[in-house]
Amino acid sequence: MSEFRYCKLTKEWVLFAPERLKRPNNLDNKKQVAPKNIVSEKCPFDMHKEEYTPHEITRITQNGEWQCRVVPNLYNALSIDIKTSSTRESFFEKFSGFGAHEVVIETPIHDKQIWDYSFNDLTNYLTIIQSRVVSLKNDTRLEYISVFKNQGAEAGASMSHSHSQIMALPFIPKKILEEYEYKKKYYQKHKRALLDDIVYEEMQNSHNLIAQNSEFVLYCPYASAFPFEVKIVSKKKLSSLLEFSKSDISALSDILKEFFTKFYSALGEIAFNMIINNAPYKEYDEQTKEFYRFNIEIKPRIYKQAGFELDSNININVVLPEQATKIYKES
Repeated sequence: MSEFRYCKLTKEWVLFAPERLKRPNNLDNKKQVAPKNIVSEKCPFDMHKEEYTPHEITRITQNGEWQCRVVPNLYNALSIDIKTSSTRESFFEKFSGFGAHEVVIETPIHDKQIWDYSFNDLTNYLTIIQSRVVSLKNDTRLEYISVFKNQGAEAGASMSHSHSQIMALPFIPKKILEEYEYKKKYYQKHKRALLDDIVYEEMQNSHNLIAQNSEFVLYCPYASAFPFEVKIVSKKKLSSLLEFSKSDISALSDILKEFFTKFYSALGEIAFNMIINNAPYKEYDEQTKEFYRFNIEIKPRIYKQAGFELDSNININVVLPEQATKIYKES
């Protein structure tokens, strides 16, 4: 039976239609595992190919070898070196493409993917991202930072070598701003963070809870927009990686390690998008921690969106979160 579910966070409906899972080729990329030990002669992200990337911004080194690096995106959509300017063309307005666009090279090993990462790999990954979140905040022209990972061609990745991207903008995107203001108003009314209340209900319900540790909770949202979508949310009053201690990064590394082990066991090398949500830079202060909660969204791309989704802005999900949770927990 199909059903609509309402997401209290996005204020949008999701249509769950499990019968559509039976359509031919609907999940044609499920469990396709890429070959290991790929020989790469031209990948600029590999160890000892550093001269093929733009000038390095930062790196983490252990035992004399780099473990992860950050470089400017060679095919950048934004540039930190141009001036911020706005001009009008009659009725229309355009703004210069000012901003930061960086690539996080997560590992020097070409065919190592995030489900292969050790705890130390994940700690390095989160630590170097944290360093960029902190550094870019010092540029007062920037108001919002987007940190994301596209894994696989279906999720928009153009290179197989494991990497993430960082984009920092001189404004807050409309969708992000609306959600941010909604969270702030919710706190002003209830004196509780919206995501705290949602997590509380998910934990009380427990059907969609995959795992938790002392600092983070991992679950499939009740109104998941994507099949097998998960969310990792801080239990503490953390709104951004800006505030993370070493123990916070350690706890997050633990739960990411647990999840991606389950993910690979359950789904194989399925494409996904991972979004690391930090509070916007604009108006960030101590009060932000009261209403905005740091979280990570992981959205597998195993169902192709089409005209209805684009027209209505209602996602069709072919796997109920209760079923996705069961599969993850048994993996």
